[in-house]
Amino acid sequence: MLLQPTYDPLQADVPAVHPFSPAVGAKRNLGRNCADPYEPDVDADLRVKEREPREHPDADYMSKMQQGHLSPSMRAELVLWMDAFARHLGGLPEGTLCRAVAYLDRFLSVRPVPAHDEALQLDAEVVEAFLGTTVHVVEEMEWELFMDLSCVMDGPTAFTFVEHFTRFFEREDEFLVRSLALRLVNLTLAFFGFVGRILPSAVAASALFLARQILGVQLSNDLEEVTRYKAVDLMGCICSLVELLPMKKL
Repeated sequence: MLLQPTYDPLQADVPAVHPFSPAVGAKRNLGRNCADPYEPDVDADLRVKEREPREHPDADYMSKMQQGHLSPSMRAELVLWMDAFARHLGGLPEGTLCRAVAYLDRFLSVRPVPAHDEALQLDAEVVEAFLGTTVHVVEEMEWELFMDLSCVMDGPTAFTFVEHFTRFFEREDEFLVRSLALRLVNLTLAFFGFVGRILPSAVAASALFLARQILGVQLSNDLEEVTRYKAVDLMGCICSLVELLPMKKL
C-alpha cells in the first residue's frame, strides 16, 4: 500500500491550500457527466465535512498532547506497521489504511501515550494476542475509540477525494492516473508534515496533478474545474509529494 521513499521529510512544512472557487458545491460543466442532479450536493457535502473541526487532527499534537513522548519517526514506524499488517490480513477495501491513519492522528490528538518507546511497539506476539482476544474486549476497545473520536468517523479522506475527482474516468490511461494518485496519497501517510496542515481534497488534487504530469495523460475533464484547485496554488504540496518519490539511481 505504501511506497518506500528515499527522502525522509517527517516534519516537512506542507503549505495549507484551499479551493479557489468561493461557491462550495457550485455546478460544473462536465458535459454528459453533470446529468446527475445530486452531483453538486455530493461535492458540497464532502467539502463541508472535510472542514469540520472535529474531523481534523491537531497539527501540533506531538508537542501538545504527547509532550514530546512520541516522535515523527515513531509515528512513521507505526504507520508502516499498519500497512504491513493490512497486507497480512488481505482483502481489505481500498482506502482502509488511509482512514485508519486518519483515526490514529485524531486519537493521538486527544489521548496521550505512555512515556516509553514500548508504547507503540507492535510485534507478532502482540498481534497474536489481539487476534485471540474475546469479542467483548474488542467491543470495549471499539467503544473507547468511538468516544475518543467524538462519535465522528465518516469524514472524507484524501482517498475519498481521489475517488470523487475521478468518478467519471473511463479510459484505461485515466485509470492509471487514478491508481498512481492513490499510491501518492498513501505515500504521504507516514509523514507527519502532512498531518493537520492541508485539507484532504488538496492532497488528493495535488496527487492527481502530479500523477497526470508523470504519466503524461490528457484527461477528459480539466482537473482545475473538477477539483476547484488551481495547479499553481498546489505547488507547495506537489513539491512535497515529489520529494517523497523514490529517486532513480544514476
